[in-house]
Amino acid sequence: MATIEIFMLGNFEIRVDGRPVLAQLSQSRKATALVQYLVLQRGAPVPHKVLIDTLWGGERCANPDMALRAILHRFRSMISQEQLTALESCILTSRGCYQWNPNLACTVDVFQLEDLAAEAERCDDPDKRLEHYQQIETLYRGRLLPLSASEPWVESIAMHLHAYYRTAMLALLEHYRKQGDSERLVDLCERGLEKNPRVERLYLELIMALEDLGRHSDAQLAARRGRAAGCLHHAIEPRQAATAWRQARKADRNMENDMARLITALPDQEADGAMLCSFETFGEIYRMQRGLQAQYGVPIFLALLTLTPTRNADAAETERMMTALGELIHTGMRRCDVAARYSDTQYALLMCGTGGEDSTPLEHIKQAFYRIPTRERYLMNYRVCAPRAGQNKPRARRARAVRKTKETV
Repeated sequence: MATIEIFMLGNFEIRVDGRPVLAQLSQSRKATALVQYLVLQRGAPVPHKVLIDTLWGGERCANPDMALRAILHRFRSMISQEQLTALESCILTSRGCYQWNPNLACTVDVFQLEDLAAEAERCDDPDKRLEHYQQIETLYRGRLLPLSASEPWVESIAMHLHAYYRTAMLALLEHYRKQGDSERLVDLCERGLEKNPRVERLYLELIMALEDLGRHSDAQLAARRGRAAGCLHHAIEPRQAATAWRQARKADRNMENDMARLITALPDQEADGAMLCSFETFGEIYRMQRGLQAQYGVPIFLALLTLTPTRNADAAETERMMTALGELIHTGMRRCDVAARYSDTQYALLMCGTGGEDSTPLEHIKQAFYRIPTRERYLMNYRVCAPRAGQNKPRARRARAVRKTKETV
């Protein structure tokens, strides 16, 4: 059986029996992204819609389904040309989904690192935990998929992986310093600076270790490198590194505690339902989401929900119905959606990401609203539009309407 290895840290490479394969893949950005994205899902099926939004984002594509099939065909042609029988069934298709074959025997450095980090966290044996940290440091050859580092589906995973690596590095630095093993400290710091040449703590550790070894000229050189990279204060010299190191070490520990307190102080991220806020806050969130749309092509949708009494209704009754509608919006929409009172009889709703174009939740809200007992008769209308990336203050008549419905109770 062929040995399949997939490397995604530091660079992207697929090897079969130790030999790099599919060099042509680098010539197709979309095919590369398709393979990378599917691999990162650990064999979970991915609907066509999610893949299309991921691969094209805000880009225009006349027929994305056809383009997606063409990308898969191109990838399979590359496999066929290189006669890589071990990879012939690496991507499976079924019922509107693509998936990386979960039964394909292959190793992925990302998953190896995640598994090691989980084992280290569970491990009670300090020596065994240190072995896991050493393996993590070796596996982490650099940031996840650096050529795709700005993609939203890469960034969040990359941050988690780097956090695992950082935890391992700090533990190893502490261990080698406690053991007085300056040679290993030097090697560890040099490897770390090759991956990221802008880490102050590593420069300080390196300078101190070199000083301990009597390599004073090398320590001076390391200090100059740190200052040139903008990571060390211009006044820091090798003889002052110990003081700066103690301050940086203390700051690292304090920051961990401060971050934990910050997370505790923030609202519960698992709360169900859409966020209801003031219109001023809604506007700020809208501005931020438009920025994400422009940067990453994340789709956003605006909805306007309006209540209209069929005759002059009592103001208190109308307010009661608006309050009830607000509760239906909160419970009926997703956690990533945001709503605000726009006027006495209107709510503005911002739907972010895929699924916002689906008006089914709004239909369910309308149906639930019409079941509320009331003395008056109300119309509930809604309109959905999709502001385009780069479009500022679009006129109402130019906004692309997805659907408009009217009902009378």
